[in-house]
Amino acid sequence: MKKIFKKLILLTSEFPYGKVEPFLESEFPMLIEGFEEILIFTESIKGESRIEYSCAEIHLIDSICWKSRISSLLNKEFYSELNYLRQKEKFKLSTFRAAWYSLTKAISIFRQLESLEDKASFVFYSYWFDEKALALALLKKKYPDLKVVSRAHGWDIYEERHPDIYLPYRNLLAKKLNTVYSISDNGRFYLVNKYSNFKEKIQVIRLGTMPLVSIPKKSNLGIFQILSISSMISLKRVDKILEVVSSIQTIKIKWTHIGTGPEFERIKKLAKLKRQENPNFSFEILGHVPNSELRELLSNQYFDLFINLSETEGIPVSIMEAQSAGLPVLATNVGGSAEIVSSENGFLVDKNFNTQDVVSIIQKFFSENKIVQKRKRNASFKSWENNYSYKNYRRFTESLQKS
Repeated sequence: MKKIFKKLILLTSEFPYGKVEPFLESEFPMLIEGFEEILIFTESIKGESRIEYSCAEIHLIDSICWKSRISSLLNKEFYSELNYLRQKEKFKLSTFRAAWYSLTKAISIFRQLESLEDKASFVFYSYWFDEKALALALLKKKYPDLKVVSRAHGWDIYEERHPDIYLPYRNLLAKKLNTVYSISDNGRFYLVNKYSNFKEKIQVIRLGTMPLVSIPKKSNLGIFQILSISSMISLKRVDKILEVVSSIQTIKIKWTHIGTGPEFERIKKLAKLKRQENPNFSFEILGHVPNSELRELLSNQYFDLFINLSETEGIPVSIMEAQSAGLPVLATNVGGSAEIVSSENGFLVDKNFNTQDVVSIIQKFFSENKIVQKRKRNASFKSWENNYSYKNYRRFTESLQKS
């Protein structure tokens, strides 16, 4: 008979504090239902908690100490990784440091987890496929009967997003983790294609979002409302979104962006200049919006189109949120975006798109009759309902419970 685990250890970057990992807010209620006891080990406890304190026991992940630094230099896995780097002709000072840092951080987390009593009764779950997952691999190496798993998203899968096109200890992770849960078919294919020993370890269980309270109806203001949601960092190419939406001269456009980051002020200043140049263009850049407020916005404000022009992606949760409101989506065909966006529910454009071509797509969609627009909206909602709803978290929780 399959063993049903009743206790969970969850490793996060900030959750339940901070602003990142907003999708865990949808997943966590299912974890509470599935496990009698939950311990969260997080790297930050700054800000207000996004969950009730009674739901879980919160622990701050220890900072790296000198003992961990020395231990990593004496660990045979470190030298196995250096040998791998030599074989791949990637050995240099920067990759040496990356391998050392990753193992050092993992050893520090490993020691903290090792001190727990009754470890065999817990499922160990890292939300990110990074040093926290590596700590679980080290734990599994010493305690082979433990169940240790990790999710894998985008930045923690695709090596091309990182300096030297390198992510440390992929082979050790493949060897020791019980299961790696990729959020996309594309992510699974990438790992299996690059590391064949991942083949039997990877399952695809997608993320999802909770249903909205309501879906708003179109207003009669005559303004085409475009929404985007992402961090304001270079690979999200929010400046490209601005370039597209501000280049539409023949339609009254309002662009709303949610998200902040290092490019926030630059893009806001640029948007003001674009508004002066194009009287039909207006914008609202809201910065960071908590997930609860985002869901309230989508429940009450009508948008005609969602746009994402990222250079690389996993499967954006922002697109799932948009589809839950029935928004057609225009996105670059990168990562797993083609798994959620199609010609039925939106538009896929090449990563190296021409701005005017995207402008033409939006103008044509604007001029389509209401039946065509409604068809795309219905297909977008169905995509969410069938593939990206909160039901995915129930399936994921059930998988965690089983040995």
